[in-house]
Amino acid sequence: MRSRNPPPPPVTSSDAAATTNQRKLNHIEACLDDSVDLQRDSFAVWKLRYCALPELALEEVSTESEFAGKPIAAPIIISSMTGGSGESFRRINGNLARAAEALRIPLGLGSMKVMLGDPAAESSFHVREQAPTIPVISNLGLVSFNHGLALDAIERVQEVAHPDVFGLHLNALQEVVQEGGDTDFRGLFAHLEAILRRCRLPLYVKECGGGIAPELVARLAAMGVAYVDVSGNDGTSWAAVEARLSADPSLGELFRDFGLPTAWILERLPEGGGPARIVASGGIRNGLQAAKALALGADYVSVARPFLQAALDSAEAVIALGERLIRELRTALLLTGCRSPAELGRRHLLRADAPPPPDLH
Repeated sequence: MRSRNPPPPPVTSSDAAATTNQRKLNHIEACLDDSVDLQRDSFAVWKLRYCALPELALEEVSTESEFAGKPIAAPIIISSMTGGSGESFRRINGNLARAAEALRIPLGLGSMKVMLGDPAAESSFHVREQAPTIPVISNLGLVSFNHGLALDAIERVQEVAHPDVFGLHLNALQEVVQEGGDTDFRGLFAHLEAILRRCRLPLYVKECGGGIAPELVARLAAMGVAYVDVSGNDGTSWAAVEARLSADPSLGELFRDFGLPTAWILERLPEGGGPARIVASGGIRNGLQAAKALALGADYVSVARPFLQAALDSAEAVIALGERLIRELRTALLLTGCRSPAELGRRHLLRADAPPPPDLH
């Protein structure tokens, strides 16, 4: 007897690529909705100590730093965001790349897994044409190595993007609430060890808005990860993004606020740093927050959603945003009596609800 409902045709690689590409377009649209931004400022409890007589001219204050052995204008990173097949992705990444080059700050790329299944997506990651000199961070999801991604992807990513740093993102929270997400997280430390052995570039590990706990930061650093981006849950909630795209948003909405606040993580990291350089991201929206993050021990800050919004407009809008962030950071440095970001430390902070400590100056 013939079935009334014949089985659907098998999913082809082209079908999967088209689905992934559409999901990335949907992610961009969802990220533009303010409802997915937690709009939390976990740095609000901290104040920078004001120095009324800094004995400095503003022109003496420099935000210059370095990343992956290259000089940069400020310890501010344009975070990884997107990429895929089509003009929208090429335009966004092109605007980000041109702006990063003009600003002289590092650029993170969106997940490059999409191009491994769809060669048409490669061109969205050809950022070296617009950004030949600044540091570039590639990007793959670590969990993808549990779901069919082979170590050969490391070389392919490097061939396309020519990065200075090899990036891996952790996103268990996003994957577990995403319809059809990759939810087998077993054995990922072993994959990370294999990648560290295989890849000759410094490794950059980041979360996607859920935060990396201090003890995990320490473990990643001990393994040999060069940069750890703690990516706390002050800003964009990827659980909320996935809820917005789901037929049943209840799970994502329940976990929209799940995770660790950015400042809370930094407060609990050892003062003076460790073997890895620390990147603070998650809700960084201005240079004053950036200065507080640096004072708490971060080496860099990373910003995503505001740069995405600007990149949908133009490279000039991205540049204007970057210049504002740098100007605000420089102002904060002057007003704390610091000549450079390296001089900022926890001695320059006080809790807003506590009496001030003895004068530093």
